[in-house]
Amino acid sequence: MRKFFYPSSIAVFGVGNHEGNLARHIVLHCREMGFQGRIHPVGKKAGTAYGIDICTDPDALPGGIDLAVILVPAAFVAETMEACGRKGIRHAIISTGGFREFEGDRSRAEREILEVAGRYGIRFIGPNSIGVICTGSGLCSPFNPMQAGRFKKGSTSLIIQSGGVTTQCAYSFSDEEIGFSKIISVGNKLNVDEIDLIEYLNDDEDTEQIHLYLESIENGPALMRVVSKSTKPIVAFKANVSRTASTIAMSHTAALFNDDRVVDGAFRQAGIVRVESIHEMTVCAKALRLPPLKGNRLVVISLSGGFSVILGDMCERLGFECPELPRRLLDRIEAYRRGGVIRMSNPMDFGDIHDVRGLMFALEQCLALDFVDGIVLCHMIEPEMMRMFRGAGGTPEELLAFFDRLCASTGKPIALSFFGRREQVEGLKKIPVFPVFNDPMESVRAMRMLLEHGRAGC
Repeated sequence: MRKFFYPSSIAVFGVGNHEGNLARHIVLHCREMGFQGRIHPVGKKAGTAYGIDICTDPDALPGGIDLAVILVPAAFVAETMEACGRKGIRHAIISTGGFREFEGDRSRAEREILEVAGRYGIRFIGPNSIGVICTGSGLCSPFNPMQAGRFKKGSTSLIIQSGGVTTQCAYSFSDEEIGFSKIISVGNKLNVDEIDLIEYLNDDEDTEQIHLYLESIENGPALMRVVSKSTKPIVAFKANVSRTASTIAMSHTAALFNDDRVVDGAFRQAGIVRVESIHEMTVCAKALRLPPLKGNRLVVISLSGGFSVILGDMCERLGFECPELPRRLLDRIEAYRRGGVIRMSNPMDFGDIHDVRGLMFALEQCLALDFVDGIVLCHMIEPEMMRMFRGAGGTPEELLAFFDRLCASTGKPIALSFFGRREQVEGLKKIPVFPVFNDPMESVRAMRMLLEHGRAGC
């Protein structure tokens, strides 16, 4: 399986000598991502693709090619696989569509592909797949136009049953400053499926979390078995849960409708954290970087009374408790007030405290309480407040490092967010020291995901 992600060289079949040719994008994307291996474009007519000569005779390819990316008409895929077999290529990505997702049943072309693959021992991803993006090797096999240079390296790997969702996940995880290690578009799952990939990623040293987008589950018991053996958190966005979506899903990736109540129960039993959008996948990826949340008792701190109210509502809505804090502790925190006009409670309005030492004291003391499981913190990001932080903690990097150390020393999570201008929040998110959520409400949702992960016994 490793050669799907770290090939020493690749052959791209279906390349043409004109700008409208889709397979040319594969060559370009690999170069933009910094792929260091040899790239061999293969097509019917001579020419070049981004400075590389197009090979018109597959038998003239050199030996030792690890991976083929195939984007030729469906009727010629088996023939192309045969050429790969003769050259000793044992791994392939089949990007071509027009198989069972189009005809409604296993087609003759699919049977021919399976026969050739079986005869030569070829493992393949697809068909109807845009393939693999691996930030560790620079392999980027999607044929659709994309800005591959924007993708960020991270430790989350994703298995996606949709080409478009694959592309959006690559952008979303990069834009949220999470990054990713690998994204795999599995397509019709005719050979390699999510079970094979989870097994591989569970042993992959560059993967710390595994995220899934699935439109169908063909072998539920096998999936649950491999998930139950995984030592890494697994997050799933299961779509195609309605009759309305089932028709388009069938024509999209040949995905069969699954009873969502059964899926939900199985996910809970297996310890899979379920999310309902690509954005929630990114939120969960951040949450899982925090220490485990062992219970539902939170302290909420905000520099805004309004946000304290909003967060209190949201905590209760999502099943959290905000326990009463000891009066002695609240009195010590109130000693940091400037005007003495706000009475402390939980949620805690810090609007009258303009001393970062008071905030740090409150965080340390609250996390030390045995009946507190974590903290939701929403701070202001305006220049005056950031200068206050710098006065006590140095740079923004050192400030975030303080939260990281505090979580590590107590073993309890802090879900951190800021309110202010969007570009200021984005600037803090770019610092790869401690996760920063987009807004206070998102931080509470993140805590809910973390709680569900902990309750699953993961």
